[in-house]
Formats: sequence, C-alpha cells, structure tokens
Amino acid sequence: MKIWERLQPDCIFLDAHLSDKDSVLRFVVDIFARKGAVRNANHLYEGMKMREEVMSTGIGDGIGIPHAPSTDAKDAAILLIRLAEPIDFDALDGLPVDVILAMVVPQNATALHLQVLAAISRLCHNPKFMESIREAENSETLREKIKCMEEEMAFQ
Repeated sequence: MKIWERLQPDCIFLDAHLSDKDSVLRFVVDIFARKGAVRNANHLYEGMKMREEVMSTGIGDGIGIPHAPSTDAKDAAILLIRLAEPIDFDALDGLPVDVILAMVVPQNATALHLQVLAAISRLCHNPKFMESIREAENSETLREKIKCMEEEMAFQ
C-alpha cells in the first residue's frame, strides 16, 4: 500500500490554524464529508471522538493519527495536516503535535485499516518524511516527495 496514491494534493493542508484536538477532529470530518469520503460528518466525528477516548492517537514525535471506521465510507481516505502551531493532543510522549495524518476506512475493512496504519507508521519512522512535511512549501511538492520516499522504501 502506498500512502501517496490515496493522498491527493487537495487533501494536504499546510499551516492550518487549529487550536486544539477537537478543532482538528471537526476539521478532519468536515473535509472527509466535503470530499465525499463519508456522507455523515457527525457520525464520523463521534467515532473519532470515541477512538480518542479509548486511547490517544497522538503517537509521539509530534504526530497525531486520528482515525475511525465508518459505515458510510466506501474506501480508505487520508488527510495530511501540518499545523501552524503545535497543539496538545494527549500524545503518548506528552509532547505537542504539529503533524496530523487522519484516516477513515469502511466499517468492516479491518485488513485495509491495518494496511493503511502500517503504511503510515513506516513513513512516520522515516526522518526524511517528517522533515519533508515540516519544510514543505506546497502540497504538490510534498506529495511528490512522499511518492519518492515510498518508492525508495520499497527497495530497502
């Protein structure tokens, strides 16, 4: 699975002004609904909120991966957000988050859910990935860098 294939430039948001975890979740579900990934933003919001209550998706190193399955999602969808200012995300390492990789998958697509999470995790462990996000000037160039990274990683 390649993240770049599911991450269109119009789903990459650089320097978003979101002040807290709740505003991130609301932004994410609104974009997923506007892009047609889900029909019911409120339902997805409740799912993401419940997921965060079970355990924060702030995985550390400034990264948050809010995600949830949805009964009205047809396929996996991904958003990448670089925040203008880091926020508290209840991350496992206690540090603020400045990069969000949000995901929604169909309700019963457990294998797909795990594949997308694994692909995101592989990227997040690549120091070039985080550096590219934090230095990106536009979404098209960032997507191209992610594509190149994933192609390089496939040969390692």
